[in-house]
Amino acid sequence: MKDTDLVRYSRHIMLPEIDIEGQKKISSSKISIVGLGGLGCSASSFLAASGVGTLNLIDDDFIDISNLQRQILFSEKDLDSQKSSVAKNKLIKLNKEIDIQAQDLKLNAFNIESALKNSEIILDCTDNFDTRKLINIYCKNKELILISGSSQGWMGQFFSLDFKDDNSPCLECFFEDLDSEDLTCRESSIFSPLVGVIGSFMASESIKRIIASEKMNSELVELNLKENNLKSIKLKKNQNCKICSKL
Repeated sequence: MKDTDLVRYSRHIMLPEIDIEGQKKISSSKISIVGLGGLGCSASSFLAASGVGTLNLIDDDFIDISNLQRQILFSEKDLDSQKSSVAKNKLIKLNKEIDIQAQDLKLNAFNIESALKNSEIILDCTDNFDTRKLINIYCKNKELILISGSSQGWMGQFFSLDFKDDNSPCLECFFEDLDSEDLTCRESSIFSPLVGVIGSFMASESIKRIIASEKMNSELVELNLKENNLKSIKLKKNQNCKICSKL
């Protein structure tokens, strides 16, 4: 590790749970972030600052003025520009030592393999269940770590799943009726700081998974920022799940 890195990441290295070896793991990790809305902007900022070796940013959308209320990587001069390209340029200014890739595309069954290639952890920061289902199946098949978040109004949630563990549930284990749901936030209300909090949690989960020496539990954390309430729910595999059940 270079002397400049020892200084840059010194506050991490001072944590006994991270230390130099943990920071080396962070600096060699490869993470994909799908969706650069409020969650993706927040999560990518902390992961870049933390020195994640490779960040792969994926989004096909353009920056709209309504995004500026919560998508902290963007400013008024970025309006009508591609989110992924602008995010890459902003994050490079934060940490030029890491590898940041930008893909201006919408994930589908035909491009997901190449788009997420070589990633160890996938952050699902998307706003619709079709893409979430696609990412869930991909991570399950590739035995990757999936960290997913969502937010609406004053309420947010996130969960992390490690598919290297045969006992890990998948998304459909606890969201069985996915076809009847729609997470899109284009027309829904959203409290601006909420996405920052959930995105920060997702970055935290990513780093903890990278440095973990033991298996971590699968859990869903729900946050009500209006009431400042947080609760954690342990997730278990659904033996009748159509995606991951062996029945």
